[in-house]
Amino acid sequence: MLTKVNNTDVDIRYFLDGVQRAVHHATGFVGKPMWVIINLQMEGSSGAPGPSGNTTFRARNVVISHT
Repeated sequence: MLTKVNNTDVDIRYFLDGVQRAVHHATGFVGKPMWVIINLQMEGSSGAPGPSGNTTFRARNVVISHT
């Protein structure tokens, strides 16, 4: 959830399963673009190299809102 604090700053509140987990005070964010990255790690500590072909990752119930 984005909350405008003043003419230049916003608070970004992060929720997981309806519970607020963190708040980030973003200085100078008003009027600037914001990118959301949803990352699915496919390899690494599992010991396997991951898929060798096309892979689809679907994200449900992702909401970005502002107040």
